[in-house]
Amino acid sequence: LQTNLQQMQIALAHGRATGKNITIGVIDTGMDMEHPDLAGQVSQNENLADKISTSFATDKHGTAVAGVIVARRDNAKGIMGVAPDARLVALKACWPDKADAMEAVCNSYTLALAVNTAIKAGVDVLNMSLTGPEDPLLGLLLKKALEKGIIVVAADTGNGNPAENFPASLKDVISVQAIKQPEIISESISAPGEKVLTTLPYGTYDFISGSSIAAAEVSGVVALLLELKRDLTASEAHAILKKSKI
Repeated sequence: LQTNLQQMQIALAHGRATGKNITIGVIDTGMDMEHPDLAGQVSQNENLADKISTSFATDKHGTAVAGVIVARRDNAKGIMGVAPDARLVALKACWPDKADAMEAVCNSYTLALAVNTAIKAGVDVLNMSLTGPEDPLLGLLLKKALEKGIIVVAADTGNGNPAENFPASLKDVISVQAIKQPEIISESISAPGEKVLTTLPYGTYDFISGSSIAAAEVSGVVALLLELKRDLTASEAHAILKKSKI
């Protein structure tokens, strides 16, 4: 049922790398860290929006993104992530738009706290499966992350409006669009994003679509590349991804 992994030939890639010793910062909602496919996959977590939303384990969006990236393999349950041996730093900076909703909202302050925390945590990859208007403070923090060698991956809505497509629109950020069939569009990377099976709270699973999921897939692929080449730069990763046509 994981047609996205088949399209990207992830089983073949796992013959070379599984994301071992790579840390991926996920700035999102909270996530169900006790899910059977996510238990033990998160090395650090923090709710940076606790004054707005105290939930964490019941949040859907972050749980779905986490499953795409690091769902456990060989545990005879559920699914497998793109980089199952990577570990996550789960940073909640967003919260469900409505109770029990997949859609989420964030603000500049919580996002800035999360990016700063990710930098201090020394993550190798930073996944931002979110999009919004350009933000000067976030832009400065993300540039600092890039300067420190963190590879930043962000969702690209594909609507062509840069005013609503931050941080994917920021220079040197790997922007990812979701499409039904893999192909390359403009400077963005494209990855499967239609009905991708992933984890949800309470130990459940469902099919989720969108650029958020596609960005998570690419963050997982970047983790595989980093395992093979620890000094991989963002520009090198972008070039490899474009050439591979995942």
